[in-house]
Amino acid sequence: MAIQGTLKTMSLVDLLQFLATGSKSGTLKFDHGKITKQVYFKNGVIVGSKSNDPREYLGQVLLHYGKVDEVQLKIARELQRTSGAKLGEVLVQQGFLAEEDVLSVLKTRTLDAIYDLFVWTDGDFEFYDDDPLPEDLLQIEVEPTNVIMEGIYRIDELARYHTLVPSDRSILELNAGWTSSLKLGKEFRQILFFVEKRMSVAEICYHMHASAFHVYGQLYTLIS
Repeated sequence: MAIQGTLKTMSLVDLLQFLATGSKSGTLKFDHGKITKQVYFKNGVIVGSKSNDPREYLGQVLLHYGKVDEVQLKIARELQRTSGAKLGEVLVQQGFLAEEDVLSVLKTRTLDAIYDLFVWTDGDFEFYDDDPLPEDLLQIEVEPTNVIMEGIYRIDELARYHTLVPSDRSILELNAGWTSSLKLGKEFRQILFFVEKRMSVAEICYHMHASAFHVYGQLYTLIS
């Protein structure tokens, strides 16, 4: 174990820069409550990540990006349980997705899981030097500098969103006189449906199968 601490004592930006500059290889593990994430490095380059956050499961990400629908995902999960195959493999075998679509979404999920770490205000981390990569890991190659730039952008944007949506425990209300006949896109109408049900922002994120950053941005737009 080369380094450990909390995000209050060492920022994620400094941590990523340290590992990139030192050309480190290994596993960077984060813990916050029940959520655990691993970011994998090879010679200072990010090559993958894993997460136990339900919003970042492959099925949820596929739903969020509109790659499959609920029925297709249910069928694939049932076949997955009986066959023991990976979810992505089942989706391709059933003709619901092309293999390149699965690979593209897996890469997107990897990055989204890392970007989400930038909005964590607290959490413990440990870096396991020269820890071997998981055998089933889909490897990507992302320079930490690029991740840091996007992460800083998200921090700035989230600060702006918080001026109207203070926290994920916030419960929003619709103004009197609002009408469901408003000409809005499908996603905005879905969010308004959850707001009408008096769901918290965290609950909306869960039911939207979406990241907090994405939902905050949509809510900020609606309120504005």
